[in-house]
Amino acid sequence: MKILIIVCLFFAFSCNNATTKKNSSELVSAVSGNAKTIAVELAIQGMTCTGCEQTIQSGISSLKGVKQVKANFKNGKAFVEFLPEIVDTIQMKEKIATSGYVVASIKSIPLDSLRSKF
Repeated sequence: MKILIIVCLFFAFSCNNATTKKNSSELVSAVSGNAKTIAVELAIQGMTCTGCEQTIQSGISSLKGVKQVKANFKNGKAFVEFLPEIVDTIQMKEKIATSGYVVASIKSIPLDSLRSKF
């Protein structure tokens, strides 16, 4: 009898978890379909080469909600277009820090200005 109860509980929790995952992916899809993106300029300390640029770009790009990212080691900046309902600058800053770089400042920029950077 104990085994039957354990098996029933296992299936109940398994079914509930699958529904939660589906609902969260539907939410992301719904938000990204109608949401407006914003753009920021990140001043990043420690970038010295194109490899650093690639590390920053791939790290930030891996975050859900990031639409575009372009890093430039020469001026020490990264430009990011993202959906603020899904990702925020704190997550970007943490991702960059885990790669060994420091975000010195974050500045909002107009989307038109960002598009000229790409």
